[in-house]
Amino acid sequence: MTITDRWGVEIQTTSEHAARLLEQATTDFVLLRNDPAAVLDAAIEVDPDAPLPRIVRAGLDLFAQTRDAQRAARSRLAEVDALLTRASRREKLHAAAAAAWANGQLDVAARLFDGAVALNPHDILALRMAHDLSFFLGDSKNIRDVIARSRYAWKETDPLFGALQGMYAFGLEETADYRRAEDAARFALRADESDVWATHALAHVLEMEGRTDEGIEFLTGSSAAWEDSFFAVHNWWHLALYLIEEGELGPALALYDGPIRTSASTEWLDLVDAAALLWRLWLLGVDVKQRAAALVGVLEPRIDDALYAFNDLHATMVFCLAEREDLVRAIIAANGHEDGTTNSFVLSASGAELLRGFSELALGDAPGASERLLGARSRSAVIGGSVAQRDVIDQTLIAAVARSADEGLVRALASERTERKPSTAGSVRRLVEANRPSR
Repeated sequence: MTITDRWGVEIQTTSEHAARLLEQATTDFVLLRNDPAAVLDAAIEVDPDAPLPRIVRAGLDLFAQTRDAQRAARSRLAEVDALLTRASRREKLHAAAAAAWANGQLDVAARLFDGAVALNPHDILALRMAHDLSFFLGDSKNIRDVIARSRYAWKETDPLFGALQGMYAFGLEETADYRRAEDAARFALRADESDVWATHALAHVLEMEGRTDEGIEFLTGSSAAWEDSFFAVHNWWHLALYLIEEGELGPALALYDGPIRTSASTEWLDLVDAAALLWRLWLLGVDVKQRAAALVGVLEPRIDDALYAFNDLHATMVFCLAEREDLVRAIIAANGHEDGTTNSFVLSASGAELLRGFSELALGDAPGASERLLGARSRSAVIGGSVAQRDVIDQTLIAAVARSADEGLVRALASERTERKPSTAGSVRRLVEANRPSR
Protein backbone atom coordinates (compact mmCIF):
# COMPACT_ATOMS: atom_id res chain seq x y z
CA MET A 1 0.00 0.00 0.00
CA THR A 2 0.98 3.64 -0.20
CA ILE A 3 1.64 5.69 2.93
CA THR A 4 2.29 9.43 2.91
CA ASP A 5 5.19 10.60 5.03
CA ARG A 6 5.38 13.78 7.11
CA TRP A 7 6.56 15.75 4.07
CA GLY A 8 3.60 14.63 1.98
CA VAL A 9 5.67 12.22 -0.11
CA GLU A 10 4.37 8.73 -0.87
CA ILE A 11 6.16 5.58 0.34
CA GLN A 12 5.36 2.11 -0.94
CA THR A 13 5.12 -0.13 2.15
CA THR A 14 2.72 -2.48 3.88
CA SER A 15 3.76 -1.22 7.32
CA GLU A 16 3.00 2.06 9.02
CA HIS A 17 5.86 1.30 11.41
CA ALA A 18 8.33 0.88 8.54
CA ALA A 19 7.21 4.24 7.14
CA ARG A 20 7.79 5.93 10.48
CA LEU A 21 11.23 4.35 10.76
CA LEU A 22 12.09 5.65 7.29
CA GLU A 23 10.98 9.11 8.43
CA GLN A 24 13.25 8.87 11.46
CA ALA A 25 16.21 7.71 9.35
CA THR A 26 15.56 10.54 6.91
CA THR A 27 15.53 13.12 9.69
CA ASP A 28 18.73 11.73 11.22
CA PHE A 29 20.45 11.60 7.83
CA VAL A 30 19.50 15.16 6.93
CA LEU A 31 20.62 16.45 10.33
CA LEU A 32 23.75 14.23 10.39
CA ARG A 33 23.01 12.69 13.76
CA ASN A 34 22.47 9.36 15.50
CA ASP A 35 22.67 6.21 13.32
CA PRO A 36 20.37 6.45 10.29
CA ALA A 37 21.78 3.21 8.84
CA ALA A 38 20.68 1.24 11.90
CA VAL A 39 17.20 2.76 11.70
CA LEU A 40 16.97 1.80 8.02
CA ASP A 41 18.02 -1.75 8.90
CA ALA A 42 15.12 -1.85 11.35
CA ALA A 43 12.72 -0.57 8.67
CA ILE A 44 13.91 -3.27 6.25
CA GLU A 45 13.35 -5.93 8.89
CA VAL A 46 9.81 -4.68 9.51
CA ASP A 47 8.95 -4.62 5.79
CA PRO A 48 11.48 -6.46 3.59
CA ASP A 49 9.41 -5.72 0.48
CA ALA A 50 9.48 -1.93 0.78
CA PRO A 51 11.93 -0.70 -1.86
CA LEU A 52 12.92 2.72 -0.54
CA PRO A 53 14.53 1.74 2.79
CA ARG A 54 16.74 -0.72 0.90
CA ILE A 55 17.65 1.85 -1.74
CA VAL A 56 18.51 4.53 0.82
CA ARG A 57 20.50 2.01 2.85
CA ALA A 58 22.61 1.30 -0.25
CA GLY A 59 23.15 5.05 -0.64
CA LEU A 60 24.43 5.32 2.92
CA ASP A 61 26.91 2.52 2.16
CA LEU A 62 28.27 4.60 -0.69
CA PHE A 63 29.16 7.50 1.58
CA ALA A 64 31.96 5.30 2.96
CA GLN A 65 33.72 5.66 -0.44
CA THR A 66 35.50 2.31 -0.35
CA ARG A 67 35.41 -0.68 -2.72
CA ASP A 68 33.92 -2.85 0.03
CA ALA A 69 31.11 -0.36 0.59
CA GLN A 70 30.56 -0.09 -3.15
CA ARG A 71 30.18 -3.88 -3.39
CA ALA A 72 27.78 -3.88 -0.43
CA ALA A 73 25.65 -1.22 -2.10
CA ARG A 74 25.52 -3.14 -5.36
CA SER A 75 24.42 -6.25 -3.48
CA ARG A 76 21.63 -4.35 -1.75
CA LEU A 77 20.48 -2.84 -5.05
CA ALA A 78 20.44 -6.26 -6.71
CA GLU A 79 17.99 -7.38 -4.01
CA VAL A 80 15.79 -4.38 -4.80
CA ASP A 81 15.51 -5.12 -8.53
CA ALA A 82 12.67 -7.58 -8.12
CA LEU A 83 10.71 -5.03 -6.07
CA LEU A 84 10.90 -2.26 -8.65
CA THR A 85 8.26 -3.65 -10.99
CA ARG A 86 5.62 -2.28 -8.65
CA ALA A 87 7.63 0.70 -7.45
CA SER A 88 6.71 4.35 -7.89
CA ARG A 89 8.52 6.69 -10.24
CA ARG A 90 10.19 8.27 -7.21
CA GLU A 91 11.57 4.94 -6.05
CA LYS A 92 12.79 4.07 -9.53
CA LEU A 93 14.66 7.39 -9.72
CA HIS A 94 16.26 6.78 -6.33
CA ALA A 95 17.25 3.25 -7.37
CA ALA A 96 18.73 4.44 -10.67
CA ALA A 97 20.67 7.19 -8.90
CA ALA A 98 22.06 4.78 -6.31
CA ALA A 99 23.03 2.33 -9.05
CA ALA A 100 24.83 5.05 -11.01
CA TRP A 101 26.70 6.09 -7.88
CA ALA A 102 27.62 2.48 -7.12
CA ASN A 103 29.10 2.28 -10.64
CA GLY A 104 31.22 5.37 -10.10
CA GLN A 105 29.01 7.74 -12.11
CA LEU A 106 28.55 10.43 -9.47
CA ASP A 107 27.54 13.06 -12.00
CA VAL A 108 24.77 10.83 -13.39
CA ALA A 109 23.60 10.03 -9.86
CA ALA A 110 23.39 13.72 -8.97
CA ARG A 111 21.28 14.48 -12.05
CA LEU A 112 18.90 11.60 -11.26
CA PHE A 113 18.44 12.88 -7.71
CA ASP A 114 17.85 16.33 -9.22
CA GLY A 115 15.09 14.69 -11.24
CA ALA A 116 13.56 13.20 -8.12
CA VAL A 117 13.50 16.68 -6.55
CA ALA A 118 11.83 18.12 -9.65
CA LEU A 119 9.24 15.34 -9.44
CA ASN A 120 8.56 16.08 -5.79
CA PRO A 121 10.23 19.13 -4.21
CA HIS A 122 9.44 17.80 -0.72
CA ASP A 123 11.58 14.71 -1.29
CA ILE A 124 14.15 15.75 1.28
CA LEU A 125 16.00 12.47 0.86
CA ALA A 126 16.68 13.30 -2.79
CA LEU A 127 17.51 16.90 -1.84
CA ARG A 128 20.13 15.79 0.66
CA MET A 129 21.60 13.20 -1.71
CA ALA A 130 21.84 15.67 -4.62
CA HIS A 131 23.29 18.34 -2.32
CA ASP A 132 25.99 15.98 -1.03
CA LEU A 133 26.84 14.52 -4.41
CA SER A 134 27.20 18.02 -5.83
CA PHE A 135 29.65 18.70 -3.00
CA PHE A 136 31.63 15.57 -3.95
CA LEU A 137 31.66 16.83 -7.53
CA GLY A 138 32.79 20.34 -6.61
CA ASP A 139 29.63 21.64 -8.30
CA SER A 140 29.08 24.76 -6.21
CA LYS A 141 26.24 25.98 -8.37
CA ASN A 142 24.19 22.83 -7.89
CA ILE A 143 24.98 22.65 -4.18
CA ARG A 144 22.99 25.87 -4.09
CA ASP A 145 20.50 25.38 -6.88
CA VAL A 146 19.15 21.93 -6.05
CA ILE A 147 17.76 23.66 -2.95
CA ALA A 148 16.74 26.79 -4.86
CA ARG A 149 14.69 24.72 -7.31
CA SER A 150 12.58 23.27 -4.50
CA ARG A 151 12.11 26.25 -2.19
CA TYR A 152 8.95 27.46 -3.92
CA ALA A 153 7.09 24.46 -2.51
CA TRP A 154 8.26 24.73 1.12
CA LYS A 155 6.64 26.60 4.00
CA GLU A 156 8.27 27.54 7.29
CA THR A 157 5.93 25.14 9.07
CA ASP A 158 7.12 22.14 7.05
CA PRO A 159 9.22 19.59 8.96
CA LEU A 160 12.96 20.22 8.49
CA PHE A 161 12.41 23.58 6.82
CA GLY A 162 15.18 24.92 9.05
CA ALA A 163 17.51 22.16 7.89
CA LEU A 164 16.66 23.03 4.29
CA GLN A 165 17.74 26.60 5.03
CA GLY A 166 21.00 25.30 6.49
CA MET A 167 21.66 23.36 3.29
CA TYR A 168 20.80 26.40 1.22
CA ALA A 169 23.17 28.48 3.35
CA PHE A 170 26.09 26.26 2.40
CA GLY A 171 25.24 26.51 -1.30
CA LEU A 172 24.98 30.29 -1.05
CA GLU A 173 28.34 30.45 0.73
CA GLU A 174 30.03 28.24 -1.88
CA THR A 175 28.85 30.68 -4.56
CA ALA A 176 30.10 33.70 -2.55
CA ASP A 177 26.64 35.06 -1.62
CA TYR A 178 27.78 35.56 1.95
CA ARG A 179 25.07 37.87 3.26
CA ARG A 180 22.21 35.58 2.22
CA ALA A 181 24.21 32.57 3.36
CA GLU A 182 24.62 33.99 6.84
CA ASP A 183 20.94 34.88 7.06
CA ALA A 184 19.90 31.36 6.01
CA ALA A 185 22.35 29.69 8.41
CA ARG A 186 21.23 31.78 11.35
CA PHE A 187 17.58 31.04 10.51
CA ALA A 188 18.38 27.32 10.57
CA LEU A 189 20.19 27.61 13.89
CA ARG A 190 17.27 29.46 15.45
CA ALA A 191 15.11 26.54 14.36
CA ASP A 192 17.57 23.95 15.73
CA GLU A 193 20.79 24.98 17.45
CA SER A 194 22.13 21.42 17.02
CA ASP A 195 21.96 21.64 13.21
CA VAL A 196 25.60 20.78 12.56
CA TRP A 197 25.37 21.48 8.81
CA ALA A 198 23.99 24.97 9.37
CA THR A 199 26.75 25.52 11.94
CA HIS A 200 29.22 24.38 9.29
CA ALA A 201 27.73 26.74 6.71
CA LEU A 202 28.07 29.72 9.04
CA ALA A 203 31.64 28.69 9.90
CA HIS A 204 32.41 28.82 6.18
CA VAL A 205 30.93 32.31 5.85
CA LEU A 206 32.98 33.62 8.76
CA GLU A 207 36.11 32.06 7.30
CA MET A 208 35.55 33.40 3.79
CA GLU A 209 34.98 36.90 5.16
CA GLY A 210 38.04 36.77 7.39
CA ARG A 211 35.98 37.07 10.58
CA THR A 212 38.39 34.80 12.41
CA ASP A 213 37.87 35.93 16.00
CA GLU A 214 34.11 35.73 15.51
CA GLY A 215 34.49 32.25 14.05
CA ILE A 216 36.51 31.03 17.03
CA GLU A 217 33.94 32.44 19.42
CA PHE A 218 31.04 30.96 17.43
CA LEU A 219 32.39 27.41 17.20
CA THR A 220 33.70 27.22 20.76
CA GLY A 221 30.47 28.70 22.09
CA SER A 222 28.17 26.41 20.13
CA SER A 223 30.11 23.13 20.34
CA ALA A 224 27.94 21.61 23.08
CA ALA A 225 25.00 21.66 20.65
CA TRP A 226 26.72 19.76 17.80
CA GLU A 227 29.65 17.81 19.25
CA ASP A 228 27.66 14.54 19.35
CA SER A 229 27.05 14.62 15.58
CA PHE A 230 28.98 12.24 13.34
CA PHE A 231 29.92 15.39 11.41
CA ALA A 232 31.42 17.13 14.46
CA VAL A 233 35.06 16.47 13.54
CA HIS A 234 34.67 18.69 10.50
CA ASN A 235 33.52 21.63 12.61
CA TRP A 236 36.47 21.10 14.97
CA TRP A 237 38.64 21.17 11.84
CA HIS A 238 37.18 24.56 10.94
CA LEU A 239 38.06 25.81 14.40
CA ALA A 240 41.63 24.62 13.81
CA LEU A 241 41.73 26.60 10.54
CA TYR A 242 40.77 29.76 12.40
CA LEU A 243 43.56 29.14 14.91
CA ILE A 244 46.12 28.56 12.14
CA GLU A 245 45.03 31.79 10.49
CA GLU A 246 45.79 33.55 13.78
CA GLY A 247 49.19 31.85 14.03
CA GLU A 248 48.04 29.72 16.99
CA LEU A 249 49.67 26.52 15.78
CA GLY A 250 49.96 24.86 19.20
CA PRO A 251 46.23 25.12 19.95
CA ALA A 252 45.44 23.88 16.43
CA LEU A 253 47.66 20.85 17.01
CA ALA A 254 45.93 20.28 20.35
CA LEU A 255 42.61 20.11 18.51
CA TYR A 256 44.12 17.46 16.26
CA ASP A 257 45.19 15.40 19.25
CA GLY A 258 41.85 16.06 20.94
CA PRO A 259 38.43 16.00 19.27
CA ILE A 260 39.71 15.56 15.71
CA ARG A 261 41.59 12.28 16.30
CA THR A 262 40.65 11.19 19.81
CA SER A 263 38.21 8.59 18.43
CA ALA A 264 40.76 7.31 15.89
CA SER A 265 37.99 7.32 13.28
CA THR A 266 38.55 5.34 10.09
CA GLU A 267 35.87 7.21 8.12
CA TRP A 268 37.11 9.08 5.06
CA LEU A 269 35.23 12.17 6.21
CA ASP A 270 37.41 12.36 9.33
CA LEU A 271 40.63 11.11 7.74
CA VAL A 272 40.48 13.88 5.14
CA ASP A 273 40.23 16.50 7.88
CA ALA A 274 43.10 14.93 9.80
CA ALA A 275 45.34 14.84 6.73
CA ALA A 276 44.48 18.37 5.64
CA LEU A 277 45.20 19.79 9.08
CA LEU A 278 48.56 18.03 9.36
CA TRP A 279 49.53 19.22 5.87
CA ARG A 280 48.68 22.84 6.66
CA LEU A 281 50.70 22.67 9.87
CA TRP A 282 53.62 21.07 8.02
CA LEU A 283 53.58 23.89 5.46
CA LEU A 284 54.16 26.21 8.42
CA GLY A 285 57.10 24.22 9.74
CA VAL A 286 55.46 22.01 12.36
CA ASP A 287 56.87 18.49 12.73
CA VAL A 288 53.90 16.16 12.19
CA LYS A 289 55.72 13.04 10.99
CA GLN A 290 54.72 10.80 13.89
CA ARG A 291 51.09 11.82 13.70
CA ALA A 292 51.03 11.15 9.98
CA ALA A 293 52.69 7.77 10.48
CA ALA A 294 49.84 6.83 12.82
CA LEU A 295 47.38 7.30 9.92
CA VAL A 296 49.33 5.21 7.43
CA GLY A 297 47.97 1.90 8.72
CA VAL A 298 44.41 3.05 8.04
CA LEU A 299 45.12 4.51 4.61
CA GLU A 300 47.57 2.04 3.09
CA PRO A 301 44.92 -0.73 2.61
CA ARG A 302 42.79 1.76 0.65
CA ILE A 303 45.39 2.63 -1.96
CA ASP A 304 43.94 0.28 -4.57
CA ASP A 305 40.38 1.60 -4.08
CA ALA A 306 41.13 4.75 -6.13
CA LEU A 307 37.47 5.79 -6.12
CA TYR A 308 37.64 9.48 -5.33
CA ALA A 309 40.66 11.63 -6.13
CA PHE A 310 39.83 14.12 -3.39
CA ASN A 311 40.33 11.40 -0.77
CA ASP A 312 43.43 10.09 -2.47
CA LEU A 313 44.98 13.56 -2.55
CA HIS A 314 44.64 13.63 1.23
CA ALA A 315 46.05 10.12 1.55
CA THR A 316 48.99 11.33 -0.54
CA MET A 317 49.53 14.13 1.96
CA VAL A 318 49.72 11.59 4.79
CA PHE A 319 52.14 9.32 2.95
CA CYS A 320 54.34 12.31 2.12
CA LEU A 321 54.32 13.56 5.71
CA ALA A 322 55.17 10.07 6.97
CA GLU A 323 58.04 9.96 4.45
CA ARG A 324 56.67 6.83 2.79
CA GLU A 325 57.77 7.44 -0.77
CA ASP A 326 56.85 3.86 -1.66
CA LEU A 327 53.24 4.52 -0.78
CA VAL A 328 53.24 7.83 -2.62
CA ARG A 329 54.33 6.02 -5.78
CA ALA A 330 51.72 3.31 -5.18
CA ILE A 331 48.77 5.69 -4.81
CA ILE A 332 49.78 7.69 -7.88
CA ALA A 333 50.00 4.45 -9.86
CA ALA A 334 46.61 3.31 -8.57
CA ASN A 335 45.11 6.54 -9.90
CA GLY A 336 46.52 6.03 -13.37
CA HIS A 337 43.65 3.94 -14.76
CA GLU A 338 40.95 5.04 -17.19
CA ASP A 339 37.63 3.37 -16.49
CA GLY A 340 35.00 5.83 -17.69
CA THR A 341 33.94 6.84 -14.17
CA THR A 342 33.51 10.35 -12.84
CA ASN A 343 36.78 9.90 -10.98
CA SER A 344 38.56 9.09 -14.21
CA PHE A 345 37.43 12.44 -15.62
CA VAL A 346 38.52 14.23 -12.45
CA LEU A 347 41.97 12.68 -12.62
CA SER A 348 42.40 13.72 -16.25
CA ALA A 349 41.16 17.26 -15.57
CA SER A 350 43.37 18.07 -12.58
CA GLY A 351 43.43 15.27 -10.02
CA ALA A 352 46.49 13.45 -11.32
CA GLU A 353 48.48 16.69 -11.54
CA LEU A 354 47.50 17.59 -7.98
CA LEU A 355 48.62 14.22 -6.65
CA ARG A 356 51.97 14.63 -8.37
CA GLY A 357 52.35 18.30 -7.45
CA PHE A 358 51.79 17.72 -3.75
CA SER A 359 54.14 14.75 -3.71
CA GLU A 360 56.85 16.64 -5.60
CA LEU A 361 56.82 19.40 -3.03
CA ALA A 362 57.20 16.96 -0.14
CA LEU A 363 59.88 14.95 -1.93
CA GLY A 364 62.03 18.01 -2.63
CA ASP A 365 61.12 19.14 -6.15
CA ALA A 366 59.62 22.53 -5.39
CA PRO A 367 59.99 23.91 -8.96
CA GLY A 368 58.25 20.83 -10.38
CA ALA A 369 55.46 21.18 -7.81
CA SER A 370 55.05 24.87 -8.67
CA GLU A 371 54.69 24.15 -12.36
CA ARG A 372 52.13 21.39 -11.83
CA LEU A 373 50.03 23.30 -9.32
CA LEU A 374 50.03 26.48 -11.39
CA GLY A 375 48.63 24.46 -14.27
CA ALA A 376 46.10 22.46 -12.28
CA ARG A 377 44.64 24.92 -9.82
CA SER A 378 42.29 26.68 -12.25
CA ARG A 379 40.67 23.29 -12.96
CA SER A 380 40.80 22.03 -9.39
CA ALA A 381 37.13 22.52 -8.45
CA VAL A 382 36.25 19.23 -10.16
CA ILE A 383 38.21 17.35 -7.51
CA GLY A 384 35.37 18.05 -5.09
CA GLY A 385 35.13 19.45 -1.59
CA SER A 386 34.49 23.02 -0.55
CA VAL A 387 36.24 26.27 -1.40
CA ALA A 388 37.84 26.18 2.06
CA GLN A 389 39.09 22.63 1.59
CA ARG A 390 40.51 23.33 -1.85
CA ASP A 391 42.31 26.38 -0.46
CA VAL A 392 45.08 23.97 0.53
CA ILE A 393 46.02 23.92 -3.16
CA ASP A 394 46.79 27.64 -3.18
CA GLN A 395 48.63 27.35 0.14
CA THR A 396 50.73 24.50 -1.22
CA LEU A 397 51.47 26.45 -4.39
CA ILE A 398 52.68 29.45 -2.39
CA ALA A 399 54.90 27.17 -0.32
CA ALA A 400 56.32 25.56 -3.47
CA VAL A 401 57.03 28.90 -5.09
CA ALA A 402 58.67 30.19 -1.91
CA ARG A 403 60.88 27.08 -1.74
CA SER A 404 61.79 27.67 -5.39
CA ALA A 405 62.98 31.18 -4.44
CA ASP A 406 60.87 32.68 -7.24
CA GLU A 407 60.44 36.03 -5.50
CA GLY A 408 58.44 37.64 -8.29
CA LEU A 409 55.85 34.88 -8.28
CA VAL A 410 55.83 34.82 -4.47
CA ARG A 411 54.91 38.51 -4.45
CA ALA A 412 52.28 37.98 -7.13
CA LEU A 413 50.59 35.07 -5.34
CA ALA A 414 50.75 36.82 -1.97
CA SER A 415 49.13 39.88 -3.54
CA GLU A 416 46.46 37.76 -5.18
CA ARG A 417 45.61 36.11 -1.87
CA THR A 418 45.49 39.27 0.22
CA GLU A 419 43.50 41.18 -2.41
CA ARG A 420 40.94 38.37 -2.30
CA LYS A 421 40.88 38.31 1.51
CA PRO A 422 42.83 41.14 3.19
CA SER A 423 42.71 39.43 6.60
CA THR A 424 45.14 36.75 5.32
CA ALA A 425 48.11 39.13 5.13
CA GLY A 426 49.67 37.82 8.32
CA SER A 427 49.14 34.15 7.52
CA VAL A 428 50.52 34.58 3.99
CA ARG A 429 53.64 36.19 5.40
CA ARG A 430 54.09 33.31 7.85
CA LEU A 431 53.58 30.74 5.07
CA VAL A 432 56.19 32.39 2.84
CA GLU A 433 58.72 32.77 5.63
CA ALA A 434 58.28 29.16 6.74
CA ASN A 435 59.13 27.95 3.22
CA ARG A 436 61.72 30.46 2.03
CA PRO A 437 65.16 28.80 1.73
CA SER A 438 67.64 29.63 4.47
CA ARG A 439 70.12 32.25 3.39
